[in-house]
Amino acid sequence: MTHNDRRRGVVVTGVSTGIGRAIAEDLMKAGYLVFGSVRRLNDATELMESFGTSFVPLLFDVTDSAALPAIVETVSQHLQGDPLAALINNAGVSLSGPLLLQPVEEFRKTFEVNVFGVLEVTRAFLPLLGASEQTGKRPGRIINIGSVAGAVTTPFMTAYSASKHAIEALSQGLRRELIPYGIEVSTIEPSFIRSSLFEKAATIGAEHRYQDTHYQILWQQFNRALAQQEAKAASPNKVTRAVLHALKSRYPRTRYPLDRIWYIGRCLPDRVFDKLIFKVLGIDRLILPSPIKKT
Repeated sequence: MTHNDRRRGVVVTGVSTGIGRAIAEDLMKAGYLVFGSVRRLNDATELMESFGTSFVPLLFDVTDSAALPAIVETVSQHLQGDPLAALINNAGVSLSGPLLLQPVEEFRKTFEVNVFGVLEVTRAFLPLLGASEQTGKRPGRIINIGSVAGAVTTPFMTAYSASKHAIEALSQGLRRELIPYGIEVSTIEPSFIRSSLFEKAATIGAEHRYQDTHYQILWQQFNRALAQQEAKAASPNKVTRAVLHALKSRYPRTRYPLDRIWYIGRCLPDRVFDKLIFKVLGIDRLILPSPIKKT
């Protein structure tokens, strides 16, 4: 294979299921060589069998900083001196619960994966993306999978929302600081997308949690509403289209909000939005205080 025949490489984290897998599939269809992170050897084997030579598995956890140098070296060897076209930070977790009762360990885990993992993986791959003293190579791009939760906060999803608010700040900071290198940074901000993100969380955040607490009824209704929203979730292709635009466009957007709730949450006064989101979750009659009757 000659230099001109080689496919441009893209690193995607969290490709075993859901959005990450859909991103990997569409990138390969578009002619890219995908380096996809997985945490289990079985997933790596299955993906290699499904995707063939267009896919290179990277077996590591995004929170394992000690593994990163070897992973970057693996990608570098495959690139054979070519720059990395893009890093797509997709891996994430969602652990729900009432903020007053949710174990702090779950909050920490959410940030370890969704924020610190993104930062460390990004810093590790920056030299391959063009953030180095070398000149003359086409700079790569960074695409972070955020969420509308980075603009609005839903009850019982504060840990997830806080991590995605942090991704907003991290993405903006990276974008501005990487301007000297010509590296574009975009954030994709979907709402409910068909994936295993919340299904995985359900095994930890089942309805029986927080029984015999003040939040029991609210928590149970929240889980029912979450399941209903997941049943109506959009196809992952909605995300992959935005990813491809951010990757291939001459002028990629800094943000790609994929649901109108992103705009509504930013425009409405807080207390008005409170009533709207409580109604969507079906908890408006349970959570809003009754008006005080004048005697």
